[in-house]
Amino acid sequence: MAMATHALVVDGLVKAFGTKQAVRHASFSVARGEITGFLGPNGAGKTTVMGMIMGLLEPDAGTIEFFGRRDRGDLSIARARSGYLQERPRIYPDMSARDYLRFFADLYGVPDASMRVKEVLDRVGLRTAAERRLGAFSRGMQQRACLARVMLHRPEFLMLDEPTLGLDPNGVADMRAIFREMKSDGVTLLFSSHQLAEMERVCDRVVFMREGEVIAAGRPSEIAPTGWANGGLRAEVFEAMDNALKAISAVPEIVEARQVGPQHLRLHLKASPGDARTARAQAASLLSAAGLTVLSVDVDMPTLEDVFLGLTRPECVAGHEPAAALM
Repeated sequence: MAMATHALVVDGLVKAFGTKQAVRHASFSVARGEITGFLGPNGAGKTTVMGMIMGLLEPDAGTIEFFGRRDRGDLSIARARSGYLQERPRIYPDMSARDYLRFFADLYGVPDASMRVKEVLDRVGLRTAAERRLGAFSRGMQQRACLARVMLHRPEFLMLDEPTLGLDPNGVADMRAIFREMKSDGVTLLFSSHQLAEMERVCDRVVFMREGEVIAAGRPSEIAPTGWANGGLRAEVFEAMDNALKAISAVPEIVEARQVGPQHLRLHLKASPGDARTARAQAASLLSAAGLTVLSVDVDMPTLEDVFLGLTRPECVAGHEPAAALM
């Protein structure tokens, strides 16, 4: 059998709880070896989808394919190659971190358990706290211990629900480093988070859910709302912004300009030059000709926050859909 290019393929998942339709025909895929972010407002259905993927909830309809396997028995085998960290995992507060991990290592049948426990403690930054009771840990340290637990059996696919919850900035940065290290080892990751800036730093692709539906999937630039599709430019100028905007208003080749920072503005050219490098050069030339001192011109790519707000704000719900939704 040829190796599947996707670690996970979700197709048409449906789940209702009584009269509430929690998930409506959700479909997306996660490529092997990539980090995929799972985004959406609270109540969008992300945790329910994760529960169905891991076999904790039975879908009402749809299929789940793990490492090219779809049959129920094959799925159980495939899931054994994965790890799942729930949003609020339970701990045993009277156990030390080392004993907690050794308990699960023995439960999972992890070879050379003592050495593996030491490795994962080091990886999540808990080596010096290994003998402390989990009940005395901070929320962030407990989260790290639980992450270490799901890493014990060296999963090929790791699914994490809000893994940075409760972590301070140093902890978030450490978590980011762990994700990148795991990716370099060939592990595929799918994780949800409200830390959009962190997702932007580590994710290859993102999946957006809203009201139980997957409404967009791909790279941020591919799923930007329609307003971003024209490809704006962001310029930094030396002059006071009031003077800069007044000077730009007399340039017919610039059809829109607005302030987006103390010395930054976002602008659109009347005629698109076709490629980003030419557009930047043309914008710099026009601004200079208008008497402005140009410090920088860059393509104004949408951030994950821009995309998130664009896909979840009321006007988007009313019909302003993303520029491209890649399922």
